[in-house]
Amino acid sequence: MGTSFQISVTGTTPVYALHEAPLPRTAWLDRNGETWVPAGHTSRGELILACPEPTREEDCGEGASFPWTLSQVEAAFGPLMARADVEERRLAEVDTEFLELYGPDQRVWKRWQVDTYLDAIDRVHDQFGPSGVAA
Repeated sequence: MGTSFQISVTGTTPVYALHEAPLPRTAWLDRNGETWVPAGHTSRGELILACPEPTREEDCGEGASFPWTLSQVEAAFGPLMARADVEERRLAEVDTEFLELYGPDQRVWKRWQVDTYLDAIDRVHDQFGPSGVAA
């Protein structure tokens, strides 16, 4: 009897071209705080990004948007960071700030200190929530 390394698996594994691959659900932030989301692939398979809600008025336009590729966005507005990473980093900053203010033992924090901390955490979540625009 052969080991699992000696037994070959037969069958067909589907291979998709990059332009047919599903889009990642990641959103990125550029150095100006603008959010970029996947909007398709070029004919060569490079990811196209869109900025659905630009904060600068002159960046808002009508009609079809220019198809920015990932490399073009990084060159013009980079570096890009995953939005989730930015949110996580901001939450860690809030934790550090409050631990320095009120001490490391949260069990001895007064009720108003806990409420202030929770309000700060909620503000970060609101900023990065589905309806919020990260700045």
